[in-house]
Amino acid sequence: MCKAREARIAKQDDKDGFYSLWNVCFQDSAAFCDWLFRVRFYPAYSSCLEDDEGAIVSAMQAVPYTFVIREKAVNGAMLCGVSTSPAQRKKGFMRKIFRHEMELLYKKDLIIASHTPAVLDSYFSFGHLPVADANYFFSECIPYFPRASDVVSMDQIIHVSNDLFLLYTNIARNYSGMILRTREEFQRKADDYAADGGKCVTICDNERVMGYAFYYVDEGRIVCVEALAETGYYNQLLERLFSLYEGYRISVKLPPDILPEYVFGELKKLPKGVAGAINIPKLLQVLDIKSPYSVEITDDVVLKNTGIFNLNGLPSGKEAAFRIEAGRFLQVLIGYHSLEEIRNEIEIFDEDAFLDISSRLPKQKCYIIDEY
Repeated sequence: MCKAREARIAKQDDKDGFYSLWNVCFQDSAAFCDWLFRVRFYPAYSSCLEDDEGAIVSAMQAVPYTFVIREKAVNGAMLCGVSTSPAQRKKGFMRKIFRHEMELLYKKDLIIASHTPAVLDSYFSFGHLPVADANYFFSECIPYFPRASDVVSMDQIIHVSNDLFLLYTNIARNYSGMILRTREEFQRKADDYAADGGKCVTICDNERVMGYAFYYVDEGRIVCVEALAETGYYNQLLERLFSLYEGYRISVKLPPDILPEYVFGELKKLPKGVAGAINIPKLLQVLDIKSPYSVEITDDVVLKNTGIFNLNGLPSGKEAAFRIEAGRFLQVLIGYHSLEEIRNEIEIFDEDAFLDISSRLPKQKCYIIDEY
């Protein structure tokens, strides 16, 4: 029987152990895995747990990023590779990893942790709840569209990434939950897609890039994992992509407020992207919500989030307007839910104070486009 040690911060020497565990738990190509562990392994932000023989049996990786939340820049991390060896599951290892990782990121002064798990509800029990939707356009067969452009070679992305980067940055500011990438981070995203055979198509107006789509082609099927365009250019972007692959099946991930209408396909809005609270008081300070009332927060993963706080994030001696779990409150702070929508999940002590706070936290357009 495996006896697990306590979770610890990863080291650079753990790369091979993380790589091996990733291969056991995920179905990714060797090219992608090689890329990931060459440029995106940040041991100082990651946690692992070993068995009594020193083999890594549970792990979680993170990379620091700056996020947009209610138009404010917030320091956080994107999680990935959350895994436990299949032979060692159902032993409580993941809870140990989660608590250790959230404490590690707290000490690094980060505020939220975002990720896009394959099974969305995998981490609900840890307070990592949905904070973004995506619209998916599906079709079993792309009809004929006049051919308008060729695919941009991924080799060319290095030359046009400045245009793409500026477009991404401008659009990212419109959505709560998006990453405000640096140019280097955006280039890394393009390299990620290229490592696994990704392609890109762009549309331009007066030589200015107005939209782009990163996608994969496999056996008559197109999977577009990222499509962004300026207002009024989404149909042109999609039709440019359609024109290249007549007769193919297709899936396109779009922001939740983009509603293309084509008779040959269907559109589904699905939750896509979860987040967990690393430091709720610090997030309240950054958001600077003007309210005289206090809230009581409970969190059994990050214990420092537990307590009664003013809406400026400082501890409060006042009676709380309501009691709420940290994960639920994060959904509201990001703007995915209003307080009214989750009223049944909240213990309200002062209705007037509840309504005042609710009025100061309106819903936002929320989107998470990235996984890495």
